[in-house]
Amino acid sequence: MMTREAKPTPYPGARRVLGRIGRLVLTYLALYVVTWVIIGVFVSSEDSLTDIMWFGSGMLAVTGIPTLLLAILAGVCHTRMDVTTFRAALAFPMMFFAWPLIAATWASPLVFQVLCQIAFAAYLMPAPLVPENWTAKPR
Repeated sequence: MMTREAKPTPYPGARRVLGRIGRLVLTYLALYVVTWVIIGVFVSSEDSLTDIMWFGSGMLAVTGIPTLLLAILAGVCHTRMDVTTFRAALAFPMMFFAWPLIAATWASPLVFQVLCQIAFAAYLMPAPLVPENWTAKPR
């Protein structure tokens, strides 16, 4: 029985791209959960850790989902930037998604959430998201 060999295409496979996007989402969610556990431990309030974790899960809709959408869209669309420049350019707008935490009674939720956003953009986010399409500009 003969098998046909697939011709290599210049486009990445959907499975590989979805795998990288899945890794991006899981990495951010793990970092987000760790951040809110740290916030729950450091916030000295009358609320229990469970209450703070419920608040953190509600804040996922305000801070986490826009951050993930920005990371996915920027990772797919920007294909001609140096990786370091891309990460720095992405970290700045990601910090703005944490600004609803200014209304918190304590400063630690805002500080830790901003640090979470910076750590994700600067170190943990898989970049480039689609390496096959990435052509960095020469310096």
